[in-house]
Amino acid sequence: MQMSVEYLGLELKNPLVVSASPMSHHTDRCRRLEEHGVSAIVMHSLFEEQINAELHEIDHMLFHGKNAFAEALDFFPESRFENYETENYVNRLHALKTALDVPVIASLNGVSNGGWVRYAKLLEAAGADALELNLYYPADRAWTVPAEIELHYLEAIAAVKEHTSLPFAIKLAPAFTSLPHFLKSAEQAGASAAVLFNRFYQSDIDLEALEWTRKLYKSSPADFAAALRAVAVCYGQSGLEFCAGGGVGNGLDIIKAVMAGASTVACATVLYERGEAYVSVMLEEAARWMEENEYESFEQMRGAISYAKAPNPSALERANYVDLLSHGDDLWF
Repeated sequence: MQMSVEYLGLELKNPLVVSASPMSHHTDRCRRLEEHGVSAIVMHSLFEEQINAELHEIDHMLFHGKNAFAEALDFFPESRFENYETENYVNRLHALKTALDVPVIASLNGVSNGGWVRYAKLLEAAGADALELNLYYPADRAWTVPAEIELHYLEAIAAVKEHTSLPFAIKLAPAFTSLPHFLKSAEQAGASAAVLFNRFYQSDIDLEALEWTRKLYKSSPADFAAALRAVAVCYGQSGLEFCAGGGVGNGLDIIKAVMAGASTVACATVLYERGEAYVSVMLEEAARWMEENEYESFEQMRGAISYAKAPNPSALERANYVDLLSHGDDLWF
């Protein structure tokens, strides 16, 4: 049985990768994940805002009022100060590359086109095997035009493609009016793959403090269902590869994602809950299903139940919707 897959120009031993999470802070944990079978590690994101905020703070502390008195000039020689956020990220990347044999994919969350390019080039030079561009620009004003946000994304994708040679995936939030259209445009701009979907902190209200708070809830099967459908809809409508993530819970979810059209499946929450050894359980479950159903490789099953294989997917979707609402009482209680 052939378990290997191709993703972002990399030959992976199976479709299961560790999604961007704090796990990448711990070399020993990543080594155990590799021993149990994961095929790649996606690092936590490097945020341009954190870098800029840090530089601003350093600049303020060291140079605020430096010219107030003539003698103050002697205490602050002109020099370039280290960007510790960037330095720490690069050191972490080096540590993982040294300790692991599986590919290490760096994750970047930028703001400006210049930031995307600068830090993508830095991560490429630091030895990342591929990149994951975490695209997120919040639209919380009525005058924000959706097309402008998409254009901002596409300009960032094109800029990274122009200035780096690493293949990269784009990681998206699920809020797109026409996701297949945007993904086709992203491919034309230079992306190689798409990760569906990103997860964010959720807002809540503290009624005692009367202020907004943020929480990060665990991913759930509902998150995976959304990613599964999106991959199935978009597969075959562009040349992008897909990674399905969020709420992956067992080996059969790997099978479902690949059949929908995914090349890889990303998980983190289930590994926090069940430990690194659960990777082996998931892969064994997927391999057993393939053997029982006479599949020789993941490539053989990829996209087998995608919407591209359905003669009229829109009619199928609406028929399921009507049937569920008409006869699904037992699903609600």
